[in-house]
Amino acid sequence: MKKAIGIDLGTSNSVIAFKDTGVKIIRNKENEELTRSCIGLRKEEILVGRTAYQLLKTDPINTILSVKRLMGGAIKDKMVQDMIESPYYKYGITSLKGGTDDAVAVILGGKQYTPEQLSAEILKKLKTDAEEKLGDEVTHAVITVPAYFTEKQKNATRIAAQLAGLKVQKLLAEPTAAAIAYGVDNLKAGDAKTVLIYDFGGGTFDLSILNIVDGQYMEAGTGGDRWLGGDDLDRALQTYILKRISQDYNIYDIDTLIENLDQKKRFQFDAQFRDNVENIKIQLSSATNAQLIMDGFEDENGEWIDFDLTITRDEFEKLAKPFVERSIELIETLLKEVGYDISMIDNILLVGGTSCIPLVKEMLSQKYGNNKVKVSEKPMLAIAEGAGILSHRLGDEYEPPVNGEIAVAEISYSTNHNYFIELKDDYDKIIEKQMPLPCNVLRNYKTTVNNQKVVKVGIYADVEGGEKEKQTMGFFTIEEDLPTGSDIVLDFTLGIDEVFEVKAYPKTNKAKSKKIVLARGNKDSKTLDFLSNSLEKILSSNFTEAQRDYFFKSAKKEIEQINSLGIDNYDSEKWDEIGTTIFTSFEQAERVTDNVDEDQLAMLFATILIGEYPDLIGTDDSNRMRTLLSQAKNDDDPLLKIQSMQKLKAITDEYPILITLFTVKMSSESAAKENPSDGHRLLQMHDQIVNHFRNRRKDQAFALLDEAIELRDRYSSGGLDLGGSIHLGR
Repeated sequence: MKKAIGIDLGTSNSVIAFKDTGVKIIRNKENEELTRSCIGLRKEEILVGRTAYQLLKTDPINTILSVKRLMGGAIKDKMVQDMIESPYYKYGITSLKGGTDDAVAVILGGKQYTPEQLSAEILKKLKTDAEEKLGDEVTHAVITVPAYFTEKQKNATRIAAQLAGLKVQKLLAEPTAAAIAYGVDNLKAGDAKTVLIYDFGGGTFDLSILNIVDGQYMEAGTGGDRWLGGDDLDRALQTYILKRISQDYNIYDIDTLIENLDQKKRFQFDAQFRDNVENIKIQLSSATNAQLIMDGFEDENGEWIDFDLTITRDEFEKLAKPFVERSIELIETLLKEVGYDISMIDNILLVGGTSCIPLVKEMLSQKYGNNKVKVSEKPMLAIAEGAGILSHRLGDEYEPPVNGEIAVAEISYSTNHNYFIELKDDYDKIIEKQMPLPCNVLRNYKTTVNNQKVVKVGIYADVEGGEKEKQTMGFFTIEEDLPTGSDIVLDFTLGIDEVFEVKAYPKTNKAKSKKIVLARGNKDSKTLDFLSNSLEKILSSNFTEAQRDYFFKSAKKEIEQINSLGIDNYDSEKWDEIGTTIFTSFEQAERVTDNVDEDQLAMLFATILIGEYPDLIGTDDSNRMRTLLSQAKNDDDPLLKIQSMQKLKAITDEYPILITLFTVKMSSESAAKENPSDGHRLLQMHDQIVNHFRNRRKDQAFALLDEAIELRDRYSSGGLDLGGSIHLGR
C-alpha cells in the first residue's frame, strides 16, 4: 500500500516521520535521524545530506547550505543580498537567467538552479530513504513550513515537492506541527490548553499560539521572523572567534591571511573551522567552556601557528543575547496582535535546535516564569512527528486512538501577514493578519480610464521592516465598454494553505465573473512579468496611440488565453509560446506608425515566413499565404481583399516565434559593424535554433532563443480606445 509521510524540511537539517499505530522517526540510509539539508556536487553527481556536507572541505563553492532561506526569494531582497555578501555562504547566488528581480538562482557546477530545484533534491532523498525503510512507495506528504512564510514562499515549497514526485497533503506551519506532537504526547481526551510554540530553528524563528481542545487545534495567531535562526548565531560566533584568534596570536588582518591561502588549504580550513564552531556551540549547551584546537596557518611573519583557545559560555551568551531578545520582542508583538495576555498562555513550548541553548530558557523564564516555559522532549524531532501524525490523519487509512490518546480532529489556521492589492497610486489592505483561514473578501474598485480593457492584479504582503513584498500577480480583461469610474468587484479567497484565488467581474454583471491565473514562480511568472513590463513601457510617452492600440489588442487576446490555461499549468510550454507572442507583438507595435497598419505588417510577415522558413511552416501554409498575398495585392473587390487580409493575418499570427527569430538574423548585420564576433554568433544561434525546431527540440530552441534575444538587444531595439491604465482605483 502506498504510504504518506511527514517531512520537516529544515534549513540546517530535515527529518522524516511516519505514523501507523504510533509515530516514529524514519532514519535515513546513513542511519541518522537528522538529514543535513545540504546539496553538493561530486563528479557531476548531485549529493544530498552528510556526504554533501563533507564536500565543504574540498569544494565549498559547489556545496549548498541553507537553501531554504532562498525559497520564494528575490535577488533584490535585502536578506538575499546579505547572503551574497556574507563569507559564510561560499556558493554563488545570482539573478535567474531569463527571470526577473522577483527570482533568484543558485550556481552549482557552473549551472543555474532555482531554490525549488535544490530543495526538491533534498525531498527526493527523504522520499527514497523513507521508501527503503518502509518497503513501499511514498506518494504523499505533509511538509512543514515556517509560520512566517509568505504566500510566495509556500508556493515555492509546493513546487519543490512536485519536482520531487510528492503530492502535498498539507503545508503545515512548523509550530503547529510541534503543537500536534506535544498534544498527542501530553494531553488526554477532554484536556484543554493554550500553548505558545517557540520554534527557533536553523534558519527561521516561528511563533504560534494554539488553543488545544479535544484534539482540535485552533490557531489564535502566528508570528516570527523568516530571517532569524541558528545560522545567525553560528556566523556571529565564527566572527567572534576569528577576532579572538587575531588578538591572541597578534595577527593584524586574519581575513586577508585566510583569503590568500592556497585554495585547497583555504577550503580545508574553512570547513574545519565551521565544524569546530558548530561543535563549540553545541558543547556550550551542556558545559561552561569549550576548546578550539585545530591546525592553523602561517602568520604575516611566515611563522606557523596552531589554534588552542577556550571559549566560555559567558562569551557565547553575550553574542546570543541580542538574538534571544529579538525573539522575546516578537512574542510581545504577537500577544499584542491577538489581544492575549501572557497569563492566558498555559505553556511556552520550546522546539528547534537553537532552543536547546540554555540562555533561551533562562531569558524566557525570567520574562514569563519558570513554570510556564517547557523544553520539548524532542526539540529537533517534534515538528516532523507532528507532520507525520497529521499525514496519517489525512490519509485514506485512519486508525482511531487507543488508551485515551488524544486524536487530531481538526486544525484551524490564521493568516501570517497583512495582504494588499496594488492600485494606481496606492495599496489597499485586503486581508488582515491573524484572520481565520480560509477567508473570503470582496472588494469594490473603479476603472481609471474610459473603456479600460486590461487590468493588472498585484498582491503584496508586509514583511520585515514594514516593506511590501510582491507575492503574485495576474491579469484580466473587461469585455464591456465602461466609462471611467465604473465598479469592478475583485473576489479574493485565501485558503488554509495561505494560497490566493482571485475572481473579477463588473459589479453590474456577476455572470461575467472570471477566474484569474496568478503567477506561481515558474514559466508563468516569467511571462506575466514580461507582459507587465511591456504594458508599462507601451503606456509611456515614447509610444503613440496607434502603437498602444496595436499592442493592447494583442495583450487582451493573450490574457484571455492565459486565464484559460488554468492555475495548475504554471510550467506548461504554452507559457513560452505566449511570452514569445507578447514579445513579438511589442516589437511589431514599435514599428507601427500612422502610415503603417496591421494589413501591411501581415503582408510583411507573410513574405518573411515564406522566404525564410518554408520548411518550418509547411507546404500548406506556404501555398495559402502566397495565394492570399496575391489576392490582397491584386483583387479589385474591396470585400474579397478584406477577407484575404483577415485570413492572411490569422496564419501569420500562428508564427510569432519565427518572426522574432528573423529579427535575430537581421540584427546580426548591425552587430557585426560593432563587434564581428557577436554578429557571427547571432547568425550561428539563428541557424542552431532553426535546426532545433526542425528536429522537434523545442526546449533547446526556446532556451537558445532567449540567449539570442538578449545578445540581439545589445545592438538593436528590437484607433480603438482600449484604455491607457492597467490599474484600478478606489
